[in-house]
Amino acid sequence: MFLAGCSQSVEQPDVDNKTAEAICRAGDSMPGGWISSEETPEVRKAVQLVIKTMDKPAKLKKMLAVHSQIVNGVNYALEYQLENGTIWSAIVYRGLEGKYTITQRPIPGLFCDH
Repeated sequence: MFLAGCSQSVEQPDVDNKTAEAICRAGDSMPGGWISSEETPEVRKAVQLVIKTMDKPAKLKKMLAVHSQIVNGVNYALEYQLENGTIWSAIVYRGLEGKYTITQRPIPGLFCDH
């Protein structure tokens, strides 16, 4: 079960079990599926957008895992640790035009056990 980690004016559902399972199976080489990815400038931009939306000012300590899914753009499933030691997960979509949108608000914990 995932719990909401911060409040926002637009309510978004928490990651459902199917999505979390798909993210955690990254690398199953299913076309259109999630794959494990590296930290890139695009990933750093995505995680900074997420951190800016959190209730309290925070700084990134390190990325723990990145998963991506090629769609009509790219979905990034981000697992990261903040300087205060808390661990969060979020999903960000980057459209073909380069616009970033948070599609899953930050939730405490990891999508997957690593």
